[in-house]
Amino acid sequence: MRRIFFLFLLLSTVFSARAQEERFDIMQRDIAVRDPFITVDREAGRYYLVTAARDGQHMALQTYESPDLIHWRRLGLNYRGNEGWMQQVRNGADHWWAPDTYLYRGRYYTIVTLTCQTQGRINFCTLLQGGRKPQDDYHNVLHKGVPISLTPYGQQCLDGSLYIDPKGRPWLVYSLEWNGPDVQDLIGETWAIRLKKNLRGSVGEPVRLFRANEAPWPTWKKGDALVVDAPFMWRDEESGHLICLWSSFRDGKYCVGQAISRSGDITGPWEHLPDPIYVNGGHEMLFRDLQGQLKMSLHHDNSNAHLRIVDMKISNGQFLPVAEE
Repeated sequence: MRRIFFLFLLLSTVFSARAQEERFDIMQRDIAVRDPFITVDREAGRYYLVTAARDGQHMALQTYESPDLIHWRRLGLNYRGNEGWMQQVRNGADHWWAPDTYLYRGRYYTIVTLTCQTQGRINFCTLLQGGRKPQDDYHNVLHKGVPISLTPYGQQCLDGSLYIDPKGRPWLVYSLEWNGPDVQDLIGETWAIRLKKNLRGSVGEPVRLFRANEAPWPTWKKGDALVVDAPFMWRDEESGHLICLWSSFRDGKYCVGQAISRSGDITGPWEHLPDPIYVNGGHEMLFRDLQGQLKMSLHHDNSNAHLRIVDMKISNGQFLPVAEE
């Protein structure tokens, strides 16, 4: 009897520890984050948020997990920037943000924007490779011993996202910064460049998709600069339209607008709708949840940024506006 009691006590302790470990006690509204990107693991029935963090002086990634997009738990760090010249990325002097995490050919990859002034790089996009699960550890993708640059050298770029065209070709869609050396009149631009099938570098020359002043809704922000960032592509299966969501400012508020390629081709031509679809939030991305519902994640309130996930609808090949909650 005593042996059975101790066995019961041991099992109770193990199950209690596991329940404690798997407690999803962080609410969506309480996650302070910028540039959130939701990854859906359909096999596990879980959602993951892989976001930028620090590990002492090094850049890092940390991951949150959720069964329902409402309740979350923090899993900890799964990347520490202590490999190769990433060790030279300095806390306080360099920047690290906007990780976008995708399942591609059976493995997870994260595209991230960073600065490394010791290497003469001001804002560019690089690639990290993970494992078979979104929460697995990530490592730099190297070329000749150094992390690769997905965006062209000489361009000051940020917010790269992955798009797979109907022919199965991967593209990097990214912003050319409004205060960089390659823009005119401080007007930001959206560009795209084809990637190799293994994502380890680009193919051909980049193409400019549109400039921020081609859309009627943004207003001037950050001095005289017209901001464009966070481009994200979504193909509407019913109409065949390719829709690019992107962020800028209107009347002092961060917003999400949309441009439409009615041809369905990434090169356009691109038509801009007159009004944003979301006000007081931005750096958006789209996904379908475990039930197939189309969702948009973004950070709401640019001054006090936190995670917001909203339902989305498409009508006549364009997204309908979402009311600010």
